[in-house]
Amino acid sequence: MITYSFGAETVPVALAGDLLIGSVHDGKAYKLMLARLDGEEIEELKFLSGKNDWEGHSIAKLKDGYLIGGAAEGRATPEGGEGWKGYVARLDDNFEVLWERKLKILGNEAVYSILPDRSGAFIAGETSDEGGRGFFIGSITLDGEVLWLRKLAPGTMP
Repeated sequence: MITYSFGAETVPVALAGDLLIGSVHDGKAYKLMLARLDGEEIEELKFLSGKNDWEGHSIAKLKDGYLIGGAAEGRATPEGGEGWKGYVARLDDNFEVLWERKLKILGNEAVYSILPDRSGAFIAGETSDEGGRGFFIGSITLDGEVLWLRKLAPGTMP
């Protein structure tokens, strides 16, 4: 077995086809990690990052690329973090970002699930603010248009 580490912390989370998504902390910030696997070997590696921390949580294989989900532009803390925007992006087979969406619902979001359908994908994740935690579900087209988002959030759950 081969062991890889790309920083102070390397956390693989999900696999779709040959592509693994996760997060890497390089000593300064978290970056979203994409690793194309060939058996036990990493064939190709790419990191997505920007302002503050980024995390990769979910992935779905499409005919001509991938949909990925996670959280962007937040700050990780022992309590879970603050200021996260839910993150959804479509990648081609070469890891190039075709489009990306950053979702702000209550102020602290993460996309944990992606389920492709004929016209796009359903997404689901967590949302929170100082009032508590809830979750959201939504639908997005393969061109990145958010069709709808619904939340069950603090104060609205039965």
